Amino acid sequence: MTGPRGTSRAGLDQGTRRRAVALSAVTAASALFALIDYDPLKLVPVNPLQAVVLLILALIAFAGTVLRLRAVLFGVGVVMIALGLIRLVTYGQGFALIAGSVGTAALLTGLGLALIGIILVGDQKTPERRAAPIGPG
Repeated sequence: MTGPRGTSRAGLDQGTRRRAVALSAVTAASALFALIDYDPLKLVPVNPLQAVVLLILALIAFAGTVLRLRAVLFGVGVVMIALGLIRLVTYGQGFALIAGSVGTAALLTGLGLALIGIILVGDQKTPERRAAPIGPG
């Protein structure tokens, strides 16, 4: 079955790909900002190990976008949400991968939800716009 412009339903349309690439870039930038030792760029406290994991997930999401693999994007989103929720549930414990603040949990969960949301919004068909009738109908 094909979707708009001949793309397969399992693949990603052009708008979804643009949004996924943009979110992958923002995720990679967040990870790189966490690795740079410059305080104004560190809006959310992310430790170096989390930054590396976030950067790897961003690269996987980018590769999934280029290859038009919806399942890869969904999987990356689920992993981000899981890491964020694990961070939230284990707050106060100091393991390297899950150490951080509630802001770290919010960042990971928010990026994961945004990635899954991009996939779901891309499935919506744009409604046709019709001119409104003028005068009595």
